Amino acid sequence: MSQTITTPRSKTTTIVGDRSLDVADLEVIKLERLITQDLVETAKLLKAAESQGFFYLTFNDDLSEKVSSHLQTCYLKSHEYFSKPLDEKMKDFRESVDRGYKPGPGIESFEIARDEQASITLPSPFAEHVSATQELADICDAVVRTCLRSLSDSLGLDKLSHLENSHPACGPSDSGLKFVSGPTRAIAADAPDTTHTDGGSITLLWCEKWASQLRTKETQEWLWIEPKRDCVLVNIANYVQGQTGGRLHSPAHRVTQPTDGVENRYFVSYFLRPTN
Repeated sequence: MSQTITTPRSKTTTIVGDRSLDVADLEVIKLERLITQDLVETAKLLKAAESQGFFYLTFNDDLSEKVSSHLQTCYLKSHEYFSKPLDEKMKDFRESVDRGYKPGPGIESFEIARDEQASITLPSPFAEHVSATQELADICDAVVRTCLRSLSDSLGLDKLSHLENSHPACGPSDSGLKFVSGPTRAIAADAPDTTHTDGGSITLLWCEKWASQLRTKETQEWLWIEPKRDCVLVNIANYVQGQTGGRLHSPAHRVTQPTDGVENRYFVSYFLRPTN
């Protein structure tokens, strides 16, 4: 149970369990307005990308319903997959690439590369949901490309300099859909420090539970990110920051937990990565 109290700053205060959390007040941007190049919405996107580098994105009703259905399937098959014995999951491990199974202390993942979806045999239960997984990956790819296009236009980049040019829609690609298991710890203070920035271009993230914090650009303060329903959390990553000379911000962030207690927690993310 949570209660939100608005403060006159760039954050809100929310009560989760018995804790008071400082929560980032992030922009909520409508995808359909970016598609139509609405000037107010594209300005909001640029401001969000320049400031904290995080924002929420909403979809129209039809797309939102489709994504929500795919996500529920993703969470269920993630639970089934990550419940397997480690030796069975390690058969899906692939050295020196993001794709495949990755074990870790407290967090494990399985990533499906977008350019391999039609050419490799996925492990169960992902193999039973190939078409839904591919459709979700295609939706994610279209979403992040819309964001790149809008940001390029807002920055006044010419067509040859557009950020999207480094991400050809066809051919080899390191972009992928990732499923993550990150269960909480019995004692919140025991959660590992996972502070990082993302190495690609843009990341999409869905999680139904409190899990993420960002470090603010101006004050370096850690703020919680609220898991809003019917939204996807989006953040700028290192490649885009570098390509724009630091004007767009790739934020430091981490996965943690606000309260004590062990429970399953699953994430679905899409990483757009450049090809050069």
